[in-house]
Amino acid sequence: MNLQILKLVIWPKTTEFAPRIVEFKPGVLNVITGASRTGKSAIIPIIDYCLASSDCFIPIDTIRDHASWYGVLFQTDSEEILLARSIPIGTKVSNDFYVLRAQIVSIPPAIDKPNENIDGVKNILNTLASVPYFGLNENNDKVPYQARLGFRDLMALVFQNQDIVANQNILFYKTHAHAHRERLRNWFPFILGAENIEILKARQRLQEIEHRLRQLRREFEKAKLHSSSWMNNMVGHLKVASEYGLLDKEVTQESTPEYLLNIAKQVIENIPEYTRTKSDDVHTASKELTAYEIEEDKISSEIGLVKKRLNELQRLKSGFNDYGNAIRKRVERLHISQWLMDISSEAQSCPTCGSSEHPNSASEIQKISEAFKIHENLSKSVEEIPTSFSREEERLKLELDSLLKVQKEHQQRYDILIARDKKSQEEFQRRKNMFLFLGHLKASTETFESLGDGGEFQEEISQLEKEFNLLSEIADRSGVQKRVKAIASKISQSILNHLKTLDVEDKYREIAPKFDVEDLNISVLSTDGNWHYLAEVGSASNWVSFHLALFCSLQEYFVEQKISSVPNFVIFDQPSQVYFPKVNQGGNADFEDPKYEDEDVRAVKQIFKTVANSIISKNGEWQGIILDHADISIYGEIEGLFEVEVWREGIKLIPEEWYM
Repeated sequence: MNLQILKLVIWPKTTEFAPRIVEFKPGVLNVITGASRTGKSAIIPIIDYCLASSDCFIPIDTIRDHASWYGVLFQTDSEEILLARSIPIGTKVSNDFYVLRAQIVSIPPAIDKPNENIDGVKNILNTLASVPYFGLNENNDKVPYQARLGFRDLMALVFQNQDIVANQNILFYKTHAHAHRERLRNWFPFILGAENIEILKARQRLQEIEHRLRQLRREFEKAKLHSSSWMNNMVGHLKVASEYGLLDKEVTQESTPEYLLNIAKQVIENIPEYTRTKSDDVHTASKELTAYEIEEDKISSEIGLVKKRLNELQRLKSGFNDYGNAIRKRVERLHISQWLMDISSEAQSCPTCGSSEHPNSASEIQKISEAFKIHENLSKSVEEIPTSFSREEERLKLELDSLLKVQKEHQQRYDILIARDKKSQEEFQRRKNMFLFLGHLKASTETFESLGDGGEFQEEISQLEKEFNLLSEIADRSGVQKRVKAIASKISQSILNHLKTLDVEDKYREIAPKFDVEDLNISVLSTDGNWHYLAEVGSASNWVSFHLALFCSLQEYFVEQKISSVPNFVIFDQPSQVYFPKVNQGGNADFEDPKYEDEDVRAVKQIFKTVANSIISKNGEWQGIILDHADISIYGEIEGLFEVEVWREGIKLIPEEWYM
C-alpha cells in the first residue's frame, strides 16, 4: 500500500502563530536529529493518534498544552490526504477529525470545526488498505481475536518506538497486549499474501457448511432411529386400515418394505368419501390459503427486487472494470502530456512552414497537454474497484439467501395447508379415530420414503458435501501453510543479508535466522546446534540489529507484492540508544580508548546506511524515518538520506515562542 508521510502538522491554540510543519521526503531515509526533551519521541504517538488510534500516548504538558490540532499529510498513488485530529481532553481521546483529500493539499492556517469522526476515518483507511470486510470466523463474537482485520492492526508493522526498537521480547508495536498480539498472529498469513480474500471467503463459507452439515446429519440420524421399528408399525397400521374397510389385501411380517409402502400409498390415495364436512371449515381454510398467497407474492417481489439489484451491481462492477481498462489502455497509448510540455519549452521550427515564430503555439500545446492529463488522472481514479462493491454484493447475496430460505419455509407451510384443506372436505366426515390414523399412516410413509430413496435430508447433504469439497480446494489449508513457510524463509534470508552490514556477532552473519510467523518471533542457531528465540540472545546491539533487519526485510517484501495492505513507511525511534552514552553528539566517545569510538560510531553509522540502502534497493518504494541523537557527523555521507531538521539550540517540535 503506497502510503508515505509528507508532513507532520501541529496547530497552536492561539491563531497568533502559524502551524508548526515538519516536512518529510517520500522514498528516502528521513532523519530528525536532536537533543533530549525536544519532542522526537512524540512523533510516533502523534502520527498514531491521527491514524484513528483509540488511545493517546502523546506526551503530556508542553506538547499537549500548547496545541489545538495534530495532523499528518500522506501521499498515496493518486492523491494527498490530510488527517487532522483535535487534541485529547484529559484522558479522553477526541472524536473530532478534519480530513482533506486532493491532488495537492494546502495546509489550512487554522481548523475551525471537524468534518469527520473516528469511524469515518477508519473507513477511509480500511478502504485505502483494501482489508477484508469480514472476519476469520462466521461467529466473530464467539471466537476470540478472529474479528475483521483493520488498518489499525497494521500499525504493528510501521512503528518501532523507543521501548520496542531494541526489545528482545517484543518485535511489533503494541503486541505486548495479548489481544493485539493474537489478532496480528491470526491475520499474518493474509498480511503476507499467503491468503487472499477469495480464500478467506471460501473458508468462512466452509464454516457455514460444516455447521449446516452437522445439523442435517443429526436430524438424519434421528430419523433413521425410527426406521428399524417402521416395519412393525406399518404392519399394525395396515391391519387397522383393514378394520376400517380401507384395505382388502392381507399383509404379514414377512412382507417387503417396498410392498408395505406401496399398499400404504394406495390406502392414502383411495380414502372413501364421506359427507360430514362443514361449510365453516372450508371457508376458514380458504381464507388461510388466500393469506398465504398474498404473503407468497410479497416474498417473491422482494426476491425479484434483490436479484435485480444484485444483477445491476454486477453489471456496474463489470462496467467499472471495463471502463478502467479502457482508460488505462488509452493512457498507455497516449501518455504524452508531459512530452508535449517538454517540447513546447524548446525552441523548434514548425514542421509544416519552417517558422519558429508562432505566438500562440505554447498556449495551444498546453491545452492539448491538459486534455491528455485529464485522461491520465482519470485512469488513476479507476485503477481499482472500490471494496464497497464487494461489500454490497456480499450483503445482497446474504439477503437473497435469507429470502429464499423464508420462501422455502413458506412454501412448505402452504403445501401442508393445501393438503389439509383437501382433506378437510373429505376427512371431517370421518370418525375422529380414522382421521388420526390416516395422519399417522401418512407421516410414517413419508419418513420411510425420505430415508429409503434419498429424501430431502440426503439431497441437501449431498449438495453441501459437493460444495464443501469444491471450497476446500480453494481454501487449500496445506497450500497456505506451504506459502507461509516459503515467505518466512525468504524474509529470513533477507534478514541475514541485512545483518551482514549491522553490528551483530559474526556467527549471526553466517546462518539465516528463522522468522516465526506463528509466534511473531525470531530464532537463531546457537553454537550447540539448537534454535533459540531472540530473548535468549545477549547484547542490546544484537537486538536492535535484528529489529532493523526484520523491518527492512518486511518492507522489501511488501513492496514486491501486487497487492499489500501494509503502509510503505517505518519509523524507528532512537535505534542508536544501545550505544549511548558511549556515543554522544558529534560522534565523540566518552571513553579515552579510541577503539570504542571507532567501533560504536561505525555501528551507529551502519544503522543509517542499512536502512537507506534498503530503500534505495527498492527504488524508493518505501520510506524510512529515524528519530535519533546521532547527528550529521555520523550519517552525513550516506546516500539516500534526508536530514529533516536538527532539534538543538532551542529548536524543538513545539516552538519556544508558543509557551515562553
